Amino acid sequence: IIAAETTLLWFMAFYIRRHHLATDNLLLLNATPGATLLLTIPLAFCCSLVIAELDLYLADFLDLLDLAMPLSFQKNLLEIQLIRDLVGAPAGLAALVIVPALCEELFFRGFVLTGLCAHYGPRWALAGSSLLFAVSHFNPWQFLPLLLFGLFLGALVQWTHSIYPAILAHAINNLISVAGINLRTYWGLESLGSSQHLPIHLAIIATLVLLAGLLLLSRQPTIMPLLIRREPSEELP
Repeated sequence: IIAAETTLLWFMAFYIRRHHLATDNLLLLNATPGATLLLTIPLAFCCSLVIAELDLYLADFLDLLDLAMPLSFQKNLLEIQLIRDLVGAPAGLAALVIVPALCEELFFRGFVLTGLCAHYGPRWALAGSSLLFAVSHFNPWQFLPLLLFGLFLGALVQWTHSIYPAILAHAINNLISVAGINLRTYWGLESLGSSQHLPIHLAIIATLVLLAGLLLLSRQPTIMPLLIRREPSEELP
């Protein structure tokens, strides 16, 4: 996993060096207000719940169409996230939680989104980076949840003008997934990453909190500007 994820960084570093680009601007390594980072935590948690719930409904629908995810693929997804002993827990968490969040966000929400934003504008950048993020996971059965999660992470970046909220949200999502699978496997607990649908009232609360949090986040002050392509009418004479 670490080798695959760091390949993204290698490609990105090679491109940046070859074209003599400004790393801070391209990767959005901009300062972020503490309040924004704090708000990102409950937002990421609620987003993970909502996306997981959507994933379950989508799996039920595909099952009705006899297009369910193959059991071998499901087995691989589960086994890769299992922490088999306490000694290997730190390395496992690093490979499953920290490294993917760091590498994928720097690449998709930093390198790709910022590059598209500078050439095609924020809407195409958000759509294009999210689509590439979903396709790159090579998991057609979860394409829609991955696309929506990519849109969420891209919105965080565009509203905060910084890569750090997206890295934090991605890490929280990964941690919830890993914790849920291990709690269910070893202790039979379904509190996180449940294979069962959430109670309807909890799903509604998570959705409302997510929407309210996104609205609040979009109004938070930013420290640095975002490099955006200007339309001809917007350019200075």
